[in-house]
Amino acid sequence: MRLTRLFSQSLGILFFVLITALSVNAETKAPTLQKPPTGERWFGIFLGNERTGFAHQNITAKDGGYEITAEGSVKMVVMGFSREASSRERYVVGPDLSLRSFAVEQVIDGTLMGVTGEATPKGVKVVVNAGGERKEKLLAAKGPVFPPPVLNILPLVKGTAKGKRLQVQMLDVEAVKVKKVTVTVMGFEPLPDGARALHLRNDLFPLVDNDIWVDAAGNTIRESVRDGLVETVAEDEGRTRQFIASAALSRRDLIFDFSLVRVDPPLANAASLTRLVMELDGIPSSMPIIQGGGQTARRTDAGTVVFTVEPAKTAASPLAEPERTRYTEPTDRLPADNPDIIAHAREVVGQETIPRKQVEKLVQWVAATVEDAVTDAPSPLDTLKSRKGNCQSHARLYTSLARAAGIPTRFVSGLAYLEGKGFLYHSWAESYVDGGWLQVDPTFGQVPVDATHVKLVEGEGPDDLAAIAGVVGKIKARVIETK
Repeated sequence: MRLTRLFSQSLGILFFVLITALSVNAETKAPTLQKPPTGERWFGIFLGNERTGFAHQNITAKDGGYEITAEGSVKMVVMGFSREASSRERYVVGPDLSLRSFAVEQVIDGTLMGVTGEATPKGVKVVVNAGGERKEKLLAAKGPVFPPPVLNILPLVKGTAKGKRLQVQMLDVEAVKVKKVTVTVMGFEPLPDGARALHLRNDLFPLVDNDIWVDAAGNTIRESVRDGLVETVAEDEGRTRQFIASAALSRRDLIFDFSLVRVDPPLANAASLTRLVMELDGIPSSMPIIQGGGQTARRTDAGTVVFTVEPAKTAASPLAEPERTRYTEPTDRLPADNPDIIAHAREVVGQETIPRKQVEKLVQWVAATVEDAVTDAPSPLDTLKSRKGNCQSHARLYTSLARAAGIPTRFVSGLAYLEGKGFLYHSWAESYVDGGWLQVDPTFGQVPVDATHVKLVEGEGPDDLAAIAGVVGKIKARVIETK
């Protein structure tokens, strides 16, 4: 069985470019500043009180100018208007923040488009790759053109006073055109913590005000569209990464395109694969590579990792008593000692005494009983009650039941293939039977799993899953061999 219900409802997006601004220290006029704030910034995007996306930006000095990279994913429905988007952007700008060159990959409403280009005296020369076609065009423009991430910085660089308006030529990557945008300095306003923020407003979105507040340290605090209908809020890195990991493993459609790892050509009959050899680029050297359960992995001189997955060929090895205890005891997220968990484990296993067959019964029961959903239940007890949950919910419930039955079991996460799409982030489990670790998938009902299950981390806690957040959107894959 493969996952076929990725989208339970139609959602959409207004995807906003997130930016930083420079510090100010005067009440009526922003000082003329020489450079933008460098470093990383993290943002959450909200529709009402519901989180619907994220963005990450980094500015570094480079070659007498600056390099600005940005990535993010958003999906919303606003007043019946439905869109979704994810993007990865790189801009190189001069000391005045005008565009030198850029490369953007974006997926909008499921359509992949790559746009690259450079500034010339006559405008911006671009190359568009979409739908298997390559097109070149010149976007005519007189004077400097600026990329979206510097839109809020320019009034501060120019020292624009309160009430003044600044018209700039901005590169609109989605529409592939140069458009005029007006930024107005609204003045200083108090923040809840007593500090003061500079309020800017632009007409980036037709007929809708786009308001931005930046603090005295030069950081964007908040961006609001249509009086708070959609808000972008600065937050710490840990909170953003936790959201990314949870959304990727839950297969939330708002992060679907951003987290998808494509392979070309697509895999055929993925659920029937018994052997997969695949090279992954984008796994940091500090991240441990996981072995066992029919998987081996090795790092290459080029910095990639080659995984060989043969789930049916699990090597036999004794399990030391400390390890057996570790993988049968309860944890905060795996309440294997809860009476309801114990009762359900006994009921499902019945009179079966062979561990492998017990595993099969538990896997099939969870797959058949728990309806697939994008939400992650807080606890396996909640999953038992609601009978709904994502892959993490399935894996946590199965692991709790298996441990309650005395079967050493651990929670694992990584990549699994979705037919016709690519690899998505997924969670499943491993149970120790017949002298080795057997990979099982209680979401798909697989014992053992198919060979497209590539383990990246072990463990069910937030710290264990943090490694997933670090690689989402960065991994590229090349299939070497299938069987």
